[in-house]
Amino acid sequence: MIIILHRIPENTQKHEIIEHLATSLEGSFFKKTGHIEDIKILTFENMLNNTREYHALVTIDSEAAANRVIKQLNRKPFKNKNIAIREYIFRSWHRDRRINTRQYNEELKNKRIKNRRGYRLKLLDEDPVKQVNTGNFHRKL
Repeated sequence: MIIILHRIPENTQKHEIIEHLATSLEGSFFKKTGHIEDIKILTFENMLNNTREYHALVTIDSEAAANRVIKQLNRKPFKNKNIAIREYIFRSWHRDRRINTRQYNEELKNKRIKNRRGYRLKLLDEDPVKQVNTGNFHRKL
């Protein structure tokens, strides 16, 4: 399962994300231990006011552990800033109701003129140090 950490501080390193998530990934007798498989730090530039946003995509091997991370750490402080942690959802145009309707419906066609999710954001090229896949983080946390 992939989780997304929204609006993390600019100078965040991957080891800091690992340390922040470590307590929630620990298992117990009844809870399955989770392991971080990959971390990607993304930088977006807001085209309206030229500011930057930083987000992290974290791949966790166990869905139960990922849900536990979301439940325990959502809106909790990370480097003196409360961040939102959510499940990353892949959206596909194949499931768009406006395309899959059998009959032509003018109301659905014109419902969204432009993309309302991040139309003002542009993904920037990443710093080579941040973009390198650091391999599997399979270790006991």
